Amino acid sequence: MPWHTLSPASRIREGQLLCFEIAGRRLVVGRTARGFFALDDVCPHAGGSLSEGMLDAGAVVCPIHGYAYDITTGEGLDDGAEVRVHPCVVDGDVLRIQLEEEET
Repeated sequence: MPWHTLSPASRIREGQLLCFEIAGRRLVVGRTARGFFALDDVCPHAGGSLSEGMLDAGAVVCPIHGYAYDITTGEGLDDGAEVRVHPCVVDGDVLRIQLEEEET
């Protein structure tokens, strides 16, 4: 599975959500005190952009209807729907995100 590079990692502040397009796929990338995370940016409930939402207690909250998704599992906390989670690693100030082969 290929890794895609986002640099510098330091441009993403703790508590911030940003949208990136990587290999034709929109991702919401954020940072907590525990580190970085990346999820598909589209809420499966109503198609809202999760990167336009907010981070609340380990979940990304959709700005349209307030549906929340766990940032570590992608599990929907309100309706059982899921968003795909993508592995992240940091090396110095370089953030790398892994996407499955069939996604690229």
